[in-house]
Amino acid sequence: MQENDFLNAGIKSYLNCVHCGKCLPVCPTYNVSLNEFYSPRGRVRLILTDDTDVMPLKVSKVAEAMSTCLLCGRCVKVCPNDVRIEDLIINEKIKLNKFRDNKFSVSAITLKALKNKRKILLKSALKIASIPLVNQLSRRFAPNPQGKAFISGRDYRFKAEGADASGKREEIKAGYFSGCVFNGIYPQISSDTVSSLIKNGVSVFVPANQGCCGLPFISSGDIKSFKDLALNNVNAFKDKDIDYIITSCASCSYSINSLYPSDFNENDEGYSEVLNFSKKLLNIWSFFKILEKRGVNIKTGKLKKDTDAVFHIPCHLSNLPGFKPSSYNESLIGEAGLIADKINGLKLKPLKHNYCCGNGGMFNIRHYDFSKEITRRKFEEIKEASAQNILTSCSGCMFSLSDQRGILKEKDAIPVNHLISFYARSLKE
Repeated sequence: MQENDFLNAGIKSYLNCVHCGKCLPVCPTYNVSLNEFYSPRGRVRLILTDDTDVMPLKVSKVAEAMSTCLLCGRCVKVCPNDVRIEDLIINEKIKLNKFRDNKFSVSAITLKALKNKRKILLKSALKIASIPLVNQLSRRFAPNPQGKAFISGRDYRFKAEGADASGKREEIKAGYFSGCVFNGIYPQISSDTVSSLIKNGVSVFVPANQGCCGLPFISSGDIKSFKDLALNNVNAFKDKDIDYIITSCASCSYSINSLYPSDFNENDEGYSEVLNFSKKLLNIWSFFKILEKRGVNIKTGKLKKDTDAVFHIPCHLSNLPGFKPSSYNESLIGEAGLIADKINGLKLKPLKHNYCCGNGGMFNIRHYDFSKEITRRKFEEIKEASAQNILTSCSGCMFSLSDQRGILKEKDAIPVNHLISFYARSLKE
């Protein structure tokens, strides 16, 4: 997309903003700072003045305002006038992309590592960052990669357990998009996702050439890298004999389902393939709901001992259109509640507000202290729930929720897991 594609397409939705303030209570950055400069309507005002060439601030200050948007989408959901705030901010970030980070900055190194196809750079950087002395000097949290990468240089095909050899039941075939984090940093989550699918009668294809979904790049205004990564992922799954593509990361789902269609246009290379890829991809919880509707009897597991937990709903996790809760857990956490229902011994506790975790992709890297304050606010409601475990389904959320230094004492640290890992464990136990 060129700099002004959004605007040239007639999407001047900032003109609809009446500054009513409904976006303020739901904006993570405004709620921590109470500064209009970090609010949705404040950013919309800056975009409006930029487009009319009456910008009252230095461009670097405008870049800061856009950089501190997490792209969580909470403001879009409550806006009564259909102001397309995410689209506007992404477009502004693309325009401001000339204000790139120093090539030796943490964010620049992170982006380079995420784009590296072999993923060696990412893993090496994280191992160095997790060395106690380095970690102490940087004053940042760095997750330590947990084992070998899930995908290692070749395609994988996993046959469904208990497949119907008679052919009476149609085989369900899905591709798995792991994303860079669940492949290289938390590979067990990818393994648990595939395991849970094949135990429920789904054959799974995992291509080796998939990579980052591109969200960190588009949130940095780097539209070229975003499109390159998107096309790489499209080609990895192209012409494969699969009915669905599944991801267990909410942010990957958001990037592919929402941003791929909006940030590609009909003049772009691979436009129709990108749209087809986007339509075929589902988050893991939506897919289990589809399996249920197709008559699959979703297996039930049991934990060795009763465990209580809270489920942090990622900002980027959306339910299928027309979703209607049919149980307490579904009323509590949406579609993911179907799998929570299938784990005997798991008791979910409610979170009062389900605040944002404060990650926001590159926001956590570029504005770590700001991000940490949002995470601290999140933990106030987690502590109030007095849960033994924190569950979620997003790689970025797992980063922020695991960063409990300065929030909880080490002896009071609360384990953070993906709900699909709890489910996979319950099927084994």
